Amino acid sequence: MDKLIITVAPNGSVPTKETTPYVAITAEEVIEDGIKCWEAGASILHYHARDKDQKPCLDYDYFARVMEGLRKYTTLIVQMSTGSRLVQDRDARVRAVDLKPDMMSLNVGSINFPLGPYINKPEDAEYWAGKMQEYGVKPEIECFDASHIEAGVRLWRKGLIDDPPFFDFVLGVKNALSYTPQNMLNLINMLPADARWNCIGVGRAQLPVSTLGMILGGHSRVGIEDNIYYSYKVLATNAQLVGRAVRLANELQREVATPAEARQMLKIKNS
Repeated sequence: MDKLIITVAPNGSVPTKETTPYVAITAEEVIEDGIKCWEAGASILHYHARDKDQKPCLDYDYFARVMEGLRKYTTLIVQMSTGSRLVQDRDARVRAVDLKPDMMSLNVGSINFPLGPYINKPEDAEYWAGKMQEYGVKPEIECFDASHIEAGVRLWRKGLIDDPPFFDFVLGVKNALSYTPQNMLNLINMLPADARWNCIGVGRAQLPVSTLGMILGGHSRVGIEDNIYYSYKVLATNAQLVGRAVRLANELQREVATPAEARQMLKIKNS
C-alpha cells in the first residue's frame, strides 16, 4: 500500500464557537491549528473562509493570509475549498485559484444538504477543473454520491484533470450517501485503475470510515469540519483527531506520509 496521507479540515462552513470552542474561525486560528496538526502528522490542510460573524464566505484575502502563514511555518499541502451554498457565481467560487494553492476541492455534482440543495452544475465543474489545470492546482474530486465519481471520471477522461485523479468519498451526510462498508467498496470499484482516493466520515462515521479507509489502501481526512467530537459527548481538537489517525495507522502498520511524500504521490506542482 501507499503511505497514508492524512488531511485535516479545521473549520468547514457549519461549526461555530457556540458549537465547539475548538473550531478555527479566523485566519490566524487556522494557521495556529495548522501548525499543531502538521506537527501531529497531517500532510494536507483543507480550509474554508469565514467572516467576522463566523459565517462562510469566499474572502480572497482570507484564503491568501492562511496560505501565506501555512507556507511560512509548515510544509503542509494547502488545499482551499471552493464550496459555497450561498454564492452561485462560478467565478467567485474559484477566484482564489490565481493564488496557486497546492490543491482545491472540486465539486462535480449536486446534492440535498439538510439545510437545502447544494448546486454544482456539470458545466461549472468543467469550468473549475479547467481553471485549476490552468494554474497547476491539483483538484480533489468531492464525491457525495456514486454519480459524482462518474462525473469526475468524465472530466479526467476529457483531459481536464491530470494524473493521478484524486477522489474524495464523503460518507454520512444526511440525504446523501450513508456510511456502510459496502458503500465504500462500491465506490472503490468505480474508480479508474490508477486513481487515488481519500475518505471522509461525517459525524459518528468519522472513526469507522477513517479506519476502513486505512485498511483498504485509501487515505483519510479528519477534523472539526466533519466531526466535532473525540468520543461520546467529548469535544475534540483538530490536533487530537490527527493524532488518533496517526496512532491508528501505526497500529495497522500503515506508514504515514510526510507532506513531501504526499506531494510526490499526488504529483502536486505548486509549492
